[in-house]
Amino acid sequence: NFNMDTVLSGCLPGFVFKERYLFYCQNASKITVFSVFLAANAAQFKDALNAISHIKHLMVDEYQDVNPVQEALICKIHDNNSTSLFVVGDDDQAIYAWRGADVGNIINFATRYPHSSTHELSQNFRSTEPIVNAANAFIQSQLGARRLPKKPIAAKNSHPQDFRVLWFQERAEEAKWIATQIQSLLGTEYVESNGEQRGLTPGDFAILMRSTRTPESNGGAPRHAAFTEALKANNILFSLEAGGGPFERPQVSALRNSFELLRNGNPDRTTVKTFFDDEVCQAYPHADFNNLTEVFSQWGRDIHRPIGTSRQRLYPQKLVYDLLEAFRIVDTNWGQSQDAIMRDIGLFSRMILDIESVYMSVDSAQRFSEILNFLQNSAETGYDVSTDDFLLKPDSVTVSTVHKMKGLEFPCVFIVDVENQRFPKNRSSYSGQLPNVIINSAIARGAYQSTPEEEVRLFYTAITRAERYLYVSGSANTPGAKRVKKPSVFSLSLESSSISRDFNAIIPNLKRCHPKRRIADEDLPTSFSELRYYLRCPKEYQFRQCYGFSPSVPPLFGYGRAVHTAIERLHQQFPNKVPTKVDIEKLIEDSFHLKHVPPSNTSVPGAYENAKNRAIEITQAYVNKFKDDFTRSRQVEARFEIPAQNCVITGAIDLLLKENSSGELQDAAVIDYKTMAGGSDPDENPKLDWPELALQVQLYANAATRVLGEKAKTGHVHLLKDNQRIAVPITDEAITAATKNIEWAVNGILHQDFPMRPACKKCEGCDFSVLCCKKMEKIIFSSTNPPKIHLSQGKYDCAGALKEDA
Repeated sequence: NFNMDTVLSGCLPGFVFKERYLFYCQNASKITVFSVFLAANAAQFKDALNAISHIKHLMVDEYQDVNPVQEALICKIHDNNSTSLFVVGDDDQAIYAWRGADVGNIINFATRYPHSSTHELSQNFRSTEPIVNAANAFIQSQLGARRLPKKPIAAKNSHPQDFRVLWFQERAEEAKWIATQIQSLLGTEYVESNGEQRGLTPGDFAILMRSTRTPESNGGAPRHAAFTEALKANNILFSLEAGGGPFERPQVSALRNSFELLRNGNPDRTTVKTFFDDEVCQAYPHADFNNLTEVFSQWGRDIHRPIGTSRQRLYPQKLVYDLLEAFRIVDTNWGQSQDAIMRDIGLFSRMILDIESVYMSVDSAQRFSEILNFLQNSAETGYDVSTDDFLLKPDSVTVSTVHKMKGLEFPCVFIVDVENQRFPKNRSSYSGQLPNVIINSAIARGAYQSTPEEEVRLFYTAITRAERYLYVSGSANTPGAKRVKKPSVFSLSLESSSISRDFNAIIPNLKRCHPKRRIADEDLPTSFSELRYYLRCPKEYQFRQCYGFSPSVPPLFGYGRAVHTAIERLHQQFPNKVPTKVDIEKLIEDSFHLKHVPPSNTSVPGAYENAKNRAIEITQAYVNKFKDDFTRSRQVEARFEIPAQNCVITGAIDLLLKENSSGELQDAAVIDYKTMAGGSDPDENPKLDWPELALQVQLYANAATRVLGEKAKTGHVHLLKDNQRIAVPITDEAITAATKNIEWAVNGILHQDFPMRPACKKCEGCDFSVLCCKKMEKIIFSSTNPPKIHLSQGKYDCAGALKEDA
């Protein structure tokens, strides 16, 4: 008795459930459907449900993209708690029905919530008046009563501007004209809304199309080929978004096929040599055959270990890095394609991380086969080929699908390949594998398919990406087409007295200006957890955050978080008294969880039980030594946002608040718990990165001031393994120095400066050592370093990336 449409439409991204898996099997008599939701642990699940019960104000952005499951959650929160509900969206930009979104949620909102009020945000701060008016007239003429009425107004009709609808006889002519037009506009003056004058750079241009991936009917050339080739011919740098499936890149295909080679046992030497010559060497020219045979031999033996023998934990991410080491990726340079190829290899690493979130280990041939099935089927269409944040893109022309660019804007946009049967494309029916009895209700509302209404909204979204220069074009003769194409009904429906159909029209009042990339008005959302990698080594940040590589699963992964969670819960449950040993044991028994280490299935304690007992010992020692923390004290975990230069830093801090008998705040301390040991002299322990530890506490002390409205008095790093609490200075000077270091790191990220900064101990512990040649490189973006970080006992030091003597 549940709604299949709701089950199929998606999950709650980033909320409670980390992954969603749907399985079905069908035979002549019945259909069985299982929907499996995985929380990190039971305690986290309870916390999430508890959080819902306390929500008083709920805001939902991009409401037009909400799917039925998300809408059910929104309704439940609102109905159960008398929560105020505030939603923001635009039904004209509802372009995700193909993945389950229901535009009816926003169109019928006022009907479902009869006491609500509607406020129209009528001013368009992005586009010129001709673009705004033409876009609104277009979608009204196409959808009529099937959209919410609006009267958008351009806030400013800036000049120079250009709006053209063009029709070419040949695709090559269309592509050549666009590349030439971009060339002519590069370096022309563009005045931003804040009055800044700058010259246009390649990053200000976008070439958008209905699909970049679908091959032409003959020859297999992708739709973007003519345009990207024209850009190359004009020496214009471009980046291709959603340009193909994740395995179209030979480097990624070689990784998947290496996994596949282990499906049926340990491959013989002849098979490996053929694979090496035919596929690996084409993708990785420096690959080492002997090293590769060692990888296959070891993993083939371990994966296909006979049933009944002692089990060995195997983590597929380790296989990825073993293969990349054998492929000698560290010696390979793909030139201009380096970043794109590394991002796609990083995407494969993310796929494996998703697998590891399901399986503790792949220590059987059956489990490994299921991984291969996932890579051969679901992974082919289930991943976005771009993992890099838009702010970090190179200063290049964006060639992309419209879907990929939703929410973004460009001074100049070319919407190409606009012909009938292309944009809009013909109506398509559901092509998935789910039985009709399950999917019919979703199909009836237009989900999981291409509909005329969806195409209209997609074209409207494409038009409204443009700020001042908009060009809509198509061509009669396209590569591989069986017949001459006709202009799209969409382009013919655009009406404005400002629209020109002249290829050679001259844009008046163009001026030359020094080119400058637009990034100054962007705030990079980030956290200290991310920025610390840049401060440690910028190349590590690039591997992890820009390329998307995931580290191999370490032994007892999640142990530190489990202990930290136990201490947090003790403070929550015992705010006014010291917990007993029984209290501690019960709490850890209820909350302790290790993702990749299961409890022992015998009477003999295993790694899980030993880790849990050690957690009890650490927590008991903490309570014994710091009893005062539980007397008129309460620990809270507070979320925060800190605005800094070019960034907004988010995170959570542990605050220990001491109150008097009247509940008045007397003291506030920032404590950063670390599951590590300090030894007899923590300051001399080489395993402790004190600049990083101190910087984190100082940054969190800054956050505490914003959360509490007054300054925290003390800051500490608490080393849980040997129960030491080390004071960290949180003076104004120390916090200012910490903030300057963060701003320095953000500036380096925005300038895409990711030099290698190797050091012996640092490289030994790096998760991505096999990817890096460990060659010292200079920091280019800044000629000055931030101030040294204030440490305990009057010491100062700089972040690892700045140490020249490494």
